[in-house]
This record gives sequence, C-alpha cells and structure tokens, in this order.
Amino acid sequence: MWSVRFEEVTKRYRKGGVGYATLGSEFRAIPRRLASRARGKKPELTGKLALDHVSFEIEEGESFALVGSNGAGKSTALRLLARISPPTDGRVRGRGRVGALMEVGSGVHTELTGRENIWLYGSILGIPRAEIKRRFDEIVSFAELEEAIDLQVKYYSTGMRLRIGFSIASHLEPDIFAVDEALSVGDARFQEKCVERMGKLVREGATVLFVSHDLSSVESVCDRAILIDQGREITQGPVKDVLTTYLERVERRSIDFAEVDNNNGAIQITGATCHGLDGAERYRFAPHEGLELKFRFVAEGEALRPHVSVRVTDGRPGAIIECSMLEDGDAPAKVGREWECSLRIDSLPLRPRLYQVWVEIENESAQGQLMDWIEATAFRVEAPAGSGPQAVVAAALGGPVDVPYRWTVRS
Repeated sequence: MWSVRFEEVTKRYRKGGVGYATLGSEFRAIPRRLASRARGKKPELTGKLALDHVSFEIEEGESFALVGSNGAGKSTALRLLARISPPTDGRVRGRGRVGALMEVGSGVHTELTGRENIWLYGSILGIPRAEIKRRFDEIVSFAELEEAIDLQVKYYSTGMRLRIGFSIASHLEPDIFAVDEALSVGDARFQEKCVERMGKLVREGATVLFVSHDLSSVESVCDRAILIDQGREITQGPVKDVLTTYLERVERRSIDFAEVDNNNGAIQITGATCHGLDGAERYRFAPHEGLELKFRFVAEGEALRPHVSVRVTDGRPGAIIECSMLEDGDAPAKVGREWECSLRIDSLPLRPRLYQVWVEIENESAQGQLMDWIEATAFRVEAPAGSGPQAVVAAALGGPVDVPYRWTVRS
C-alpha cells in the first residue's frame, strides 16, 4: 500500500522566490481570481516554477531519495509533503504522521527549552502524554543534550539545534520521515547516527524520504529514487539506475557553481572534471586505475600562494583520500584572476561505489579560507561483484579501500 503519493504536482512561487502568503496578499488576490473565473479562464500563474507536474508513489516501509542538482525542486517537494507550503496544482497525499527535518532547527521553538519542545511537538502530533514520557529519555540521549535539555533552544549552537530537531522528529513515531540537507551541518559522528536511525525507521515500517548530495549515502540507505531537474522529472526507479542516469547527466553538463550557496569566497570554483590518465574526460573507473581531476577557478584579484586541498569521500564521515598543498608544499607562488589546477592520482585503491570530490583553498599563511569546502564532482568505481552471499552489500557498505588479499585455511 502506498504511503506517499504525488499526483501531477506543480508548485510555483510568487515573484520574489520562496515565501509564504500573507492574509493581506490573499485578500488582494481575490478580485483578480474572481475576474479570471468570470471570463472562464484560470488565474495566470507567475513567479518561479519549482515543480512541474511531478508524480511518484512510495510504498509503506520504503526508503526513497530525491536526487538532483541545486535548485532542482527536491526541497520544495519535501515542504509540500510536510504541509509547510501548499501545491499550486495537483495533489500531495501522505498516510499517517509526518516527521520532517527541513533545515537546522526546524520543528523546534527557540523560546522554549529542549524539554518543552519535546512535549510541544508530541502534542501537535496527537501523541498521548504517556507515550511521550516513555520515549523522552531516548530522545534526549540520542540528541546528547542531557546537560542542556532545560536550556532555551535559542542558546543552543547550530549542532545542538540539529541534534534536538532530528531526535524529536525521528523518535516520536513518524509514519513518514522526511530529511533534507540539514544533516550536512552536523559533526561526522552524529551524521553516522542519523543514517543508522533512518535505517532503523525503515526496518520498523516507516517511510523515509531522503534528500542529500552524498550520493553514496543515498545509494546505501534508499531503495528507489526520482531524479528531478529544474522542477521536472527525468527518471525514477531503482536507486542505482537513477544515480547512474544522474552521473551520466553530470558527464554531459557541468555543475552550475554559481548556484552553490557557499561559492562566494575570495576565490570561486567555476568548473571541475574527471579524466583518465590518457586525458579523456570520464566518470567511471576500475579499481586501481589512475584518475586526473581538473579544476577551474576565478579570483577577485591576484592571489598569493593559494593552498588547494582535495578530499574524496563515499558519503560517510571522513575523507578516504586527501591530497593537500598544506602538507606537500606545492602551492604556486601566485595565480592570476582566472587559473586552473589539476591533481593526478596514479592509482585509486577503492572498491566499487560512488565517490564525491571536494575542494577547498586556504590563503598564503594557511590560516584562512579563500574558498570553503565545495563538492566539485563525482565518479564511480566499477567492478564485477563477488560470488559471496553478501558481495553486493559489502561493495556498497563495507570498507572502501581495495587491497589484494588471499585466504588460507588449514585443518
């Protein structure tokens, strides 16, 4: 039986982008709507089109991902499901309670204490007080806020707000749990706890909607996915097939780094590509094959000794590979306004899965960022699966480093 259903859903924000209607704006719009209906016409829609006739269905107990680049409409879809915003056209349906973490601190009232927020959230969902009381210690323990639970949330750090928001939303028996990119601001250990918690919710029969740019986390957590681009559905189906299509589109089209929120430092990235050691651009590699990464940047002016660092991750906490001019001392003496940088890795000792490439630049004294960490591109390592009973699972979730080994058994 379905748990979530989007039926030809369209969402168009009024001019000015994402916002919320006011009582005054709604009253002022009434004469225009009545006049349009009297003429037998539908009211003219203006403003930004965030979703365009998107349809999908999610079964109970299924984990489903919304995949796409920045501005594709993923977060808008979750807002519609959480009833934060209504659709312009079409229908959004969900069975049961919806627990949502759309942004840091969402679902919590800053003037209330952490304790008061737990009781308030549970009351809004209609959960009996006895049930809230039974789960209270578990919520506080998961959020690791035993010492601050009676402090007003407005005094919490960003990480503390994330922890209390996620813990409340995920522990008060949600039938549908929707998570946006908010997890990216948490520390690595808590991100890992969140992913484990989402997996437990699915095993207990809840439906999970997941939006993340960590493609490996999407691949390991979710069963199916939909790829959205500029508000329109591109494809949907098994998560591996959808991610393959997404990577193919990345190959054909460069990321629009102008849309990346934190790409606003003294140096900004304008392009990133993956290449084989023969120079050909591609995004699929075999284990131990070589890789060359090429980056293009633009600076506000001449930059002295910019230190470039590159990390490769698989969506889980911590870098698998890190190459940094802060360590090897290979920073250039200076660069002009537009410049390029390439990194050659002679061998990728990695097991088959998706990997993300992140890049950061620090100044000449290595004490300040010229460019914050930004996800620049992604690639896949491919190889035939082994013949063991857990070969596929191990390839997706096991240790990422590929080493030659051999078993010997004696009796």
